[in-house]
Amino acid sequence: MTIKTVLACVDGGEGSEKLLETAISVGKFFSAYVEILHVERPGGPSVPIAIEGGGLMAAAEIFGAIEREEAERTSNAKQMFDRLCVDAGLNIVDPDRVENLQTTQASFAWKLISGHESRELGYRGRLFDLIIMAKVNDQQGGVDSSILETALFDTGRPVLIAADNQLKMANSHIAVAWDGSREAALSVGLAMPFLEDASTVYVITVSEGGEVEEAEKLCRYLSRHGVTSECIPLVANGNSIASSVIKEAHLHDVNLLVLGAYGHSALGEYLFGGVTRELLLSGELPLLLAH
Repeated sequence: MTIKTVLACVDGGEGSEKLLETAISVGKFFSAYVEILHVERPGGPSVPIAIEGGGLMAAAEIFGAIEREEAERTSNAKQMFDRLCVDAGLNIVDPDRVENLQTTQASFAWKLISGHESRELGYRGRLFDLIIMAKVNDQQGGVDSSILETALFDTGRPVLIAADNQLKMANSHIAVAWDGSREAALSVGLAMPFLEDASTVYVITVSEGGEVEEAEKLCRYLSRHGVTSECIPLVANGNSIASSVIKEAHLHDVNLLVLGAYGHSALGEYLFGGVTRELLLSGELPLLLAH
């Protein structure tokens, strides 16, 4: 298996440029088709129902501000695509032309549609090998955003979260945060195209005290795929699992962290905290997740 089709969801806001840079790196490395998707919210009625007093004017101003913000985001997203893809001389294709389906080189397409972002991502994302999204930010709902939830829970695809640190594809150092869960196993399987091409793979396990969890079986599994890995068992010693993983990842110059998304329910992680949630909020490392 390899990565041949990538969907990058660009909203034109904070984090969009890092997302695009990540998508370009992945597309070039795997010689993949990368679709840059921007979803405009459908416009509401130009004039709402009559409201007493000055309410009608206030409502019109609100609708106008929303439309201007949406237009600005669309413009920002398209300008980023033009600058980073078109002006850079990348292979630009029309996403709707059948003759562009077969390609042996990286290709990039701009796709602008109108609709509800989560709904569009939900059914479009199922037909791509990988979904790339910007790191979470409070303006878009943060770690609790509906679009992130849709990508992880509704598409059945791995999700790559861009980060402040640019994803390095060639001679990469990849870490797997392994807890033996179904989600972690799924993530490892879907991350295999990345793992097989990595320069170094580390399997990190963290115990919150007592006996350290064994990861040798995962290392043996990876070796059967031609992936040489090193096991790193850690003891949290009062630190959170996420902070322990991040610290160790930095010590080994890790470029990408693979982990299962939400070992508990998303609501459970919201109420009680969790590794996935803390790693998403940190935004320090690119994350490859699946649920």
